[in-house]
Amino acid sequence: MNLKIKFDDKITMEIILILIGLFSFIFWGFTGFKIIFGILLVFFLPSYLILDNFNISRSEKIIFSFFIGIGVFSSIAYWLGVFISFKLAIAITFVFLVLVGVLIKKFKH
Repeated sequence: MNLKIKFDDKITMEIILILIGLFSFIFWGFTGFKIIFGILLVFFLPSYLILDNFNISRSEKIIFSFFIGIGVFSSIAYWLGVFISFKLAIAITFVFLVLVGVLIKKFKH
């Protein structure tokens, strides 16, 4: 039996997200569910939008965007948080990184 998971398959990614949501809900309740998907949204989405403009595979984009997001997002939010409130710094950082991804896509094509 040859089990091979292809990350480029959209259905596989949806199943993985459903399993992550189910796992977090079972073990940590609705609060854990919100935290896990909040982390995915904040760390993953902006970096993925930026990496989506380059010619790399979907699985590479997913892995790189999560780790780049942890480093870049946290750093920008921390240094902004030194000068303003951290909640506002997180919101500004999220909007800034999403705009960077959208602008790269707009000017690249």
